[in-house]
Amino acid sequence: MKVLITGITGMIGSHLADYLKTQNCEIAGISRATTAYRMQSHSQKDYKHYAGDILDVNFLEKSVKDFQPDLVYHLAAQAYNGQSYDAEQTTYALNITGSWNVYNAVLHKAPKARVIPACSSAAYGAALTDDPVNEESPLKPVTPYGVTKAAMEMMGRQFHLNYGLDVVLPRLFIHVGPNHPPLTAIQNFARQLAAIKLGQQEPVIHVGNLNTSRDFIDVRDGATALWTLANKGISGEVYNICRGYAWKISDMLDLLIKISGVKVTVERDPALVRPTDEKTLLGDNSKLRALGWEPVIPFEQTLKDIFANWMERLDA
Repeated sequence: MKVLITGITGMIGSHLADYLKTQNCEIAGISRATTAYRMQSHSQKDYKHYAGDILDVNFLEKSVKDFQPDLVYHLAAQAYNGQSYDAEQTTYALNITGSWNVYNAVLHKAPKARVIPACSSAAYGAALTDDPVNEESPLKPVTPYGVTKAAMEMMGRQFHLNYGLDVVLPRLFIHVGPNHPPLTAIQNFARQLAAIKLGQQEPVIHVGNLNTSRDFIDVRDGATALWTLANKGISGEVYNICRGYAWKISDMLDLLIKISGVKVTVERDPALVRPTDEKTLLGDNSKLRALGWEPVIPFEQTLKDIFANWMERLDA
C-alpha cells in the first residue's frame, strides 16, 4: 500500500512511519523545508519526502498527483492546544485552510485514496465531564486549537457526504512518547527533571495546573490504532483513539519524579496556566476496540521512555 503522511517529521508522523514500514508500506511524507533537520533521522528509512507547506495548493496537488497514494494520513498542523492562544491566526490557517487544501488535493488528484485526518479530543471541550466521552458526545470546543479540530472534522465529513471522499475520522486523545517538544505537561516535566539530574537546572520544577486529569495514550499504540482504522474503519465514521483511563497530572508528575530518582521542589508558575483548562479528559474507546485494537504499552513504561529520551537529548 502507498501511504502519504503530511507532517511526517512530527512525533506522531515519525512513529507512524516507523510502524508502517513493518507493514511493508511504501511511504512518502510531506513536511515544511524548515523541518529538514528532522529528516536526517528518516534518511536511512527509504521515505520519499516532499518539502513544502500545506497552505501551498499547487505544491500539495503536485505532490499527491506524483505519489498517487492509496492512503493519506493528514497529521500536519499547529498541534499544541496551549500554544494556540498565542498563535491563533497560524492555528486557524494551518488547521482549517491547510486541511481543506489536503482534502481537496486528494479529491482531485487521488480520488480513490482513503484519508485519515488527525482530529482531536480537544473538540469535546465544554462537553467533558468526569465520565468518559464517546463518539456521540457533543463537540463544544473552548480553545482555538479545539475549534480548528472540530472544523477539520466537519470538513472531512462534508467531503465524504457531498463528494464521496473516503474519510475516516479519528479523535486523537493526548499522544505521548519520545522525541516530542517540551510543549505539553509530560514533556515539560520530563525535560526539567532530566536537566536537574544532569546538573543543568536547579532542583526546582515549574508546573501549571496539577489538578486536571488526562487520558494519555502512547504514540506507538496510537500508530497501531491509525493502521487499524486504515484497514477496518468505516468511511464517514468517528473513532476515539484513547486509553480509556485518566491520570491526574499531579500523580503523573509524582511518577516521573520517582523514575528520575531526583529530589525536587515543585513550584507553580502562573505562565504555565491556561486561560481555560478542562478538569477531566477521559475517552471511551470501545468502538475502536470492537475493530480488534487495544493499547498494550503501560503508562509507566511510556514515562520511562520519555525521561530516557530527554536524558539522551540534553546530554548530547
